[in-house]
This record gives sequence, structure tokens and C-alpha cells, in this order.
Amino acid sequence: MSDKIAFDHLLENTTDGFFVIGYDGRIRMENALAADILDLGDKPLYGKTLVELISESKNNDEFFECIINAVFKKEKLGMIVPFYKNGNTANLRLVVSPLRDRKDDIAAIVMFSDITEVSELGIKNEILTRKLADFIDRFVKVMIGAIDERTPYNANHTRNMVSYAEKYLTYLDTQGRGVESEKKGPLFSSIWMHDVGKLIIPLEVMDKPTRLGDKEKEIRHKVEVAILGEKLRIAESKIGVASLIDEAISSPGTEITIKSDDMTDGFAGIGENKVQAEERIAHLEEALSFILDVNNRGYVDDETREKIMGYADIPCLTFDGQTVPLLDDYDREALTVERGTLTNSERKLMQSHVSKTYEMLKEMNFEGPYKDVPDWAGKHHELLDGSGYPNKVNGEVITWETRLLTILDIYDALTAEDRPYKPPLSAEKAFEILRDMANNGKIDLNVLEDFIKSEAWK
Repeated sequence: MSDKIAFDHLLENTTDGFFVIGYDGRIRMENALAADILDLGDKPLYGKTLVELISESKNNDEFFECIINAVFKKEKLGMIVPFYKNGNTANLRLVVSPLRDRKDDIAAIVMFSDITEVSELGIKNEILTRKLADFIDRFVKVMIGAIDERTPYNANHTRNMVSYAEKYLTYLDTQGRGVESEKKGPLFSSIWMHDVGKLIIPLEVMDKPTRLGDKEKEIRHKVEVAILGEKLRIAESKIGVASLIDEAISSPGTEITIKSDDMTDGFAGIGENKVQAEERIAHLEEALSFILDVNNRGYVDDETREKIMGYADIPCLTFDGQTVPLLDDYDREALTVERGTLTNSERKLMQSHVSKTYEMLKEMNFEGPYKDVPDWAGKHHELLDGSGYPNKVNGEVITWETRLLTILDIYDALTAEDRPYKPPLSAEKAFEILRDMANNGKIDLNVLEDFIKSEAWK
């Protein structure tokens, strides 16, 4: 199912009326329930202005004024407003929230539902909470679908984590140590959305399978051009000698003057120049072969780093006769990073997805049982000893939910079969690494051992 189909399905099946209004006052999107709740007939609302809606819905100035004020001030609004239709007064729960792209407010989302028949506060809160949870669940799955469709890598990562969590929580229930039911929904939401910040990470960084990435083609081409240049040098020397011979044959008895340069570049130097050119060609081929081998390595030691730097300054001829070093600054860094495929700047950009996740989820203004979702998801790369990221907080502020999420995330990353930069590890090897981390105070040993014992990872 594509993101668009899923989103359309979400709009048409939500129990709230819904429309998106631009800051020009016109409605840009709606669902069928919107016109029904507002008693505006079967005609679509799309393209209409709020002024037109006011004229069509008499005696409901207060409802539309609330929307206009929220849109004009670009503020969030949540309140219960009376609404008159068919001679009766209904109570509508109205929510208006700015819709933002990465930087600016671009429109406002207006949602409303008829809560007239909800008489008791307890019942009303239960229904609203359930509706919120249902909406969040659908929204989350649409977002995860968008992430999965954006990249072929890590496609199953989040789903695997959710599966592990479901089986682990079931195990806790059988042990009489179950998590409270109202906390399960928020926990699963935090797992589903822990990587939502990856939506804004460039694909060339997130999907980078080798150290050089697309730069490999550039280096191959540079070497090909340099080798061609060396071969042309050999050919030019031969042509220079041949022209002197032709002149002597065509003009017998004529004195032929051979300059010292000719001796160097022609008769006397041709053999030497050819040998030197062939040596340079062999050196370039040797360097390229080693570079391509290192390009696919997951780990680089000091000896390899030193060898790469030895090749880095090999002069390469260009098409315009200039010479440039074989490797530029980026190539040198990428090929000498100790582990992985990312340079330091790329790694920092990739790690920023955690901060972006927190910022994006915070903007959603989670409330009630879900209020901690941004915090749980935003700390899943923090470690108990303060050596994690992005904020290097320690175990004093890392909750049980985040500790579990971190273990699930690391376990699946170690055993994943779809990572471009490393082969998968066995469960046994993954647990060996996790236990080592726990013994070094980085992750929670009790949670880890309990997860292993539960066999939720199978």
C-alpha cells in the first residue's frame, strides 16, 4: 500500500471531521465527514473560504471565529464549541494546529467531532484517549511506510523491534510482571517512531554502502585518464623520433640537425621515458586496486591507513595537461576512517536523526499517557555511562522504556541482514557484544538478561 493510499484511507476512516486550510483562507483538503458534521450538505468543501462557510452555516459565528483566530495567529487551539444545526445545539470538540514543513507554517489542520452524547467526563476521556491512540497508531504506520519506501535499507528494522517488544511484554505478563496496559500504547508508539528523524537525512548518507560511495567512479575515471595520458606520452616520443627518420629518408644528403632536446625526448630518451611511464602506470593500477579493496572494508588498521596516505599524492594527469593528486581530502578521510563507511561529518549528520526525531515528536504535542513518547524515542542512542548521543545524559534520566528500546535497537542493528555496510551477526555474537556493553556500564544488564531469557528475539 502506497503512502497516499494509506493516508487517504486514514482520512476517510477517522471519526473526526477534518480539513486543511491554507493561510489564504481556502480549504485545501477535507474528508467526507467534515461536511456531514457541519451540516453543509453533500457538496465538497474544497476551494471554499471560511467566509463562504459562515454564510452557509447560520448562527455558528463563534465556531468559525475560533478557527479564524487560530489560523490568523498560527497558534494551536483545543476547545469545546457550541454548534447549531437542525434546531439543536451540539457540542463540537475543535482542534486547530499549524501544519509545518521543515521551517515555516504552510497551512492549518482543523479537526472536530460531535461529543454531545458523551455525558460523563470519565466516558468522554476514555473515548477521546482511545480515538487519540487509534489516530496515532494509524499516523505512525503511514510515517514508517514513508521511511521504508524512501530507502531499501533498514526496511524491516522498526517492525522487528516492535515484534520483539510485543513478545517481550507478553513474556512479562506471563511472569506476573506485566507493563500497565495504558503504558503499552505509548511504548509501542515510541518504538514505531524512534527513527522518524531519518526522513530528513540525505539518502547518499543514510544508504552509503561503501567508504567512497559515489566518489569511487570519480577516482576510477581519474586513474583511467592518468593512464591514458602516460600512454600518450610514450606515443608522442615515438612520433618525434619517426619524424626525424622520415626527414632523413626523404632528403638524402641533407644535413639533419638533432638538438639536445631531441636526444633527451627522442632517440636517447625514448627507452627511458617508456620505462618511466610504464612504471607510473603500474603504480596507478596498484594504487587503484588497493583503494577499491579498502573501499569495501568495514575496519581499517594503522598499516592500511599509512599505505592509503602513501598513495594519496600520486600525481595524475588530467585532460588539460595538469596534474592533480590521486585522492582529495574527502577521499583520504573516507578511506582511513577506522570503522564503518561514514566520515566524521557524515556520521554527525546521521546521528542528528535522533535530535530531529525528538523535535518532530515534540511538535506533535503528545498528551496524557503519550506525553513521554518524544523523550523515550529521543534518548534511544543515549547510554547509561553518559557516552551516548545526542546529549550524553546518564542513567539517572534514562527510563526503563528507553533502556529497553536501546537494547532492541542495538540487537536488531547487529543481526540485520539488510545493512549495506556490514554482514549480519548471529544472535549469540550479538548478545556477546551486548553483554560486554552492559558490563562496561553502557546498557542495563538486568533488562538485557531478561530480554535474552524471554526468547522474544527468536
